[in-house]
Amino acid sequence: MKIWVIAGVLLGNLIIQSSLFPFIEVYGVRPDSLMVLVISFALLAGNPTSAVAGLCGGLLQDILFGQNIGFYALQYMLIGYFVGLVYGKVFAGKLLIPVFFVGIATIFRGLFAFLWMYFAGVDVSLNWLFLRTILPEMIYTVIVTPIIYYYMNKLYRHKFMNRRWYFD
Repeated sequence: MKIWVIAGVLLGNLIIQSSLFPFIEVYGVRPDSLMVLVISFALLAGNPTSAVAGLCGGLLQDILFGQNIGFYALQYMLIGYFVGLVYGKVFAGKLLIPVFFVGIATIFRGLFAFLWMYFAGVDVSLNWLFLRTILPEMIYTVIVTPIIYYYMNKLYRHKFMNRRWYFD
């Protein structure tokens, strides 16, 4: 049941991201709701749930929005894995924790994209990319993080999301 709920959340995110987010775009910047979901899965469920959710969500974005298959998948999987390492070590109930991790992860994702463009031979300035893309996207995503994390935390309080299945 938990797998189907996570798949539904990722699919719903993809639908909302492609249909609603173009209308709430500010100066060409959209919030990265998949980043918030992956961080939420990492803080509420840990590994491997967050890494697999990041991989699947990133692959969905690669297939529909990306030019290279695996670009987003690798970014979100790594973010899900590394933030999932702190599962159980930080108190995930406070809203400041996911806001912090989303901010750091957005900067990491932007620097990863810069390195990808650099090695692909695209001439882009890190200062321009940081001031025009990474920083505004981080601020916008951090603003929507408490809303999304609140509902993800509420979802994870249900009994079916925490039940362990044992097959002997």
